[in-house]
Amino acid sequence: MMNNRIRQQWEALGSDDPYWAVLSHPEKQHGGWNKDEFFRTGTDEIADALAKASSLEVRLRFDVALDYGCGVGRLSRALSPSFQRVIGIDISDAMLAEARSANTSFDNIQFVRNSGNALPSIGDGEIDFIYCNIVLQHSPRKTQRSLLGEFSRVLRPGGLLIFQTPAHQNLMTLKGLLHFLLGNHVLNIGRTLKYGKARVMEMHTFPKSDVLKTLDEAGASVLKVERFDCAGRSFISYVYFVTKH
Repeated sequence: MMNNRIRQQWEALGSDDPYWAVLSHPEKQHGGWNKDEFFRTGTDEIADALAKASSLEVRLRFDVALDYGCGVGRLSRALSPSFQRVIGIDISDAMLAEARSANTSFDNIQFVRNSGNALPSIGDGEIDFIYCNIVLQHSPRKTQRSLLGEFSRVLRPGGLLIFQTPAHQNLMTLKGLLHFLLGNHVLNIGRTLKYGKARVMEMHTFPKSDVLKTLDEAGASVLKVERFDCAGRSFISYVYFVTKH
């Protein structure tokens, strides 16, 4: 039931304003993103992620990369020149339709829809590099826990997983305090009134200690954790660099 609600939200977002839904800058609503500018943000982000990866004690192979929560393919496209094959996975058919349309010249990318809580189409240890940013935060904690287990399962030994999720609300901000006190069910009413039904984005947290425990139980090893508040000032977020032995 929960996943159905989340999927419906992202089908609506993907149909209404898919580029803004991926990078929700206020001034970019209603088709405000220039697509070249939009995709350049992905190129810069992946370049930074791979530079950080090179500083870790991981001998990364560049065969298969997974972009989880790929949206319109912003990061899948950026991964394409470095990897033999890129798999972009998303919960929304509308997002994937735009991803396929926008990335026709990148023939090593495969876009796939999934349920939002598992990776049944990918076998154990098949993926060299997994990247997931500003995605898990839109799924409930139970779903995030399931996905971290799946990421660990499909990551090859010696591969690298990089993902971000908010640990908790920033109670020093009004929005963070309201999210803590009211939760998504109440806030969704206000979001609908302010932005319209097609622009509701839920935010969910996953405490850092629980993330680390989940990864440990899945047999993954955390190499590095950095503060990374890309979810906005209302949340305290971290990016995790993870491998598997």
